[in-house]
This record gives sequence, structure tokens and C-alpha cells, in this order.
Amino acid sequence: MAQTTTSTISNLIQNSYDKLVEMQLRSEPMFRKFADKKPVDVTNPGNTVVFQLHNDLDRVTTTLNEATDVDTIAMKNTNKVEVTVNEWGNALKRTERAALESLSQIDPAIADMLAYNLLDTLDHQVYLKLVGLATGRTNGSTPANETVVNGVDKTAAAVQTIVAADVRKAVAKLRGASVQPKDGAFYTGLLHPDVSYDLRTEAAAAGAGVWRDPHTYTDSGVGSIWAGEIGVFEGVKFIESPRVEQTNSTLRAVTTAVLTSNVVTLTSVAHGFEVGEVVTVAGLDAVYNGAHTITAKAADTFSYAKTNSNVASASVAGTATTPDHKVIIMGKQALLEATTYEPKTVIGPVVDELNRFRSVGWKYLGGWNVYRPEARYVITCESSI
Repeated sequence: MAQTTTSTISNLIQNSYDKLVEMQLRSEPMFRKFADKKPVDVTNPGNTVVFQLHNDLDRVTTTLNEATDVDTIAMKNTNKVEVTVNEWGNALKRTERAALESLSQIDPAIADMLAYNLLDTLDHQVYLKLVGLATGRTNGSTPANETVVNGVDKTAAAVQTIVAADVRKAVAKLRGASVQPKDGAFYTGLLHPDVSYDLRTEAAAAGAGVWRDPHTYTDSGVGSIWAGEIGVFEGVKFIESPRVEQTNSTLRAVTTAVLTSNVVTLTSVAHGFEVGEVVTVAGLDAVYNGAHTITAKAADTFSYAKTNSNVASASVAGTATTPDHKVIIMGKQALLEATTYEPKTVIGPVVDELNRFRSVGWKYLGGWNVYRPEARYVITCESSI
């Protein structure tokens, strides 16, 4: 007995589509909200906003003389911190036909993409200021950029992951510089989840400190806890986020290379890399270059898998880098923001004869800088995962 199936009337069978097109995974914006210093009384429009910092008077070291009047002194010159105001923006254009023939609605997707692009762009610029070296700070009229970040670089040491002692040192330096805590009695710490893993593992294994979960130290409930907040440790409220970005900046020289039985071994003196880390090799050739996961290591060599014919050992002049992390610990007035106008949506005018093209975008005019360099402490480290 013959049957009619979907295969026999395939021309009448069509696919069914989910009209909802998902966005990519996204992290929550965070850095801009930590700018607690902003212009209060601006004299005039300009592309640079100058902030002033008064220096304290020198401490009095001698007692008064009952019969002698005191000598008056002059105020010290102020310090200046400059913020360059820049334009930021982006725009998308779609055609009328694209909107009419698309399976999914394009306009809501465009709005979502632009909103995220705005936050992602500005957040990244703020992050670069927080971990950057030059702050544009001037003492009186003489420029004096920082030569090192007010913090520590662990990537040249044998132990490169963050430990509790690093946090204690940061708190000590901030308190020693009279930096006021940012949230009650606590400083604010921002770190990548991979770095959080190392810090919390070290604390648990060595008994170096005790993490206080957010619900145990808040009085007013969940509303007083930052998104991503993981607890208090060593006087710092830590917030973990992938927006505390990785950078490929731990660079080591590679001097010899050999490939035997599908295993590459590179010589790099005191490299400090760990098994499981992803290392990016450059400056050699196509056989060796690229991103690879370290499978074995010694003090001056490391290895990774590579399917290829054997290559004899030879002297080379290349580099190997692994992702670095920045841990930011800060108090009040670490970051300042000068905003000419807040981010806004811009609907482009219709300029074509048949009204077929539509554009929408965002724009912002402003800038950021480190206000008090002593109010932020940056730990450069690596992660074990």
C-alpha cells in the first residue's frame, strides 16, 4: 500500500524559523560608574578641562614665642589634572527593503546593538585610564607623568598569580597615602573571574584571610550590593567582571626552537609560564607561530603540541606572550570624568529621494582621567587557569 510522506511532497514542506535572533553573550558595563569626581564650576567651554588640587601646608615643627609675632607664609601652588574631551560615536543604517523582507525585526536589534556598543566603547576607555601609566597630571606648570602604575607588576617574578599579601599591601599603601575608602570602611577592588579564582583559592588553602559573603555585611539587603560583587577580603569589596580585561603583555624572548614527535620545545630563560597557559609565539615561522597551550615546562623551556614533521633545534629570535590581568583597587577620587553632554541617541535625517534609508546612532562628548594617582593601586598578574 503506497503512502504519501513528506519526502514525496518535499516541494510543499518548508522550514520553520525562530524569528528571535539572539545577541551574543555580553558582560555588564561597570567602570564609568566609579567616576566620583566631576566638574563643579567650569569657567568656559573648552576641549580640555583642568581640575585643581590644593597642597596642604607644611607641618608646624616649632612652638610659638610669647613675645614674637609669627611669620606669615604663602599658599603652595596647586596641582593640576587635565581631562581631554573627545567625541565618541557610532551609527548604523538600514534600507527599507531590508526591514520589510527580513524574517526578524531589524530595528529592535539595531537599538540593542547600538546601546551595547555605546556602553562597551566608553567602558573600555575608562578602563584604559584606570590602568594606564600617564595620567596627564601636572605639578604647578611642570608636566610629570607617572613612570610606573601605583602598584606592583608580578609578571617578572616566579610566582605570578595574585595572593592575599598583594591585597594587604594595596590596602596598606592606600591607607598610608590617606586615601579615603570608597564604600563605607572598604576600598573597591575590580578583578577578572580568573584572577578571583586564584585569590580565593589561595586564601582558602593557606588560611591567609577570610572572605565575607555580601549578604553577611550588608544592612539594607541586596540593593546595596554591586552586580558581580563577591565579598569583602582584607578590607576590599571585590567585584569580578570579564570587563577587567586581559592583555597580552607578559613578553619573553625565545632563543631556540625544536620540534620532535609532534612536540615543540622552546627555550626562554626564566619565562615563568605555567602548564595550561595559552602562549602566543611570534617572530619565528608558520610552524611555531600562533597561540598554543603549554603542556610541559622547565625553568628555561616550555613545550606544546604541534602536528608537524620534525624540525632540528636551531637558534631563533622570537617572542612568547601570555595574557596579563590587571587588578584595580581604589578609594575615593581615583577617577574623574568631564562630560560636555551625556551619551545620546541620534536619529539621522532622511536624505534619499524615496525615503528608503534610515540611520540611527549614538554620540558622546567627554573624557576621563585618574584624579589622584595615589587613590588607585594596580596589580599586574597572571592567572593559573
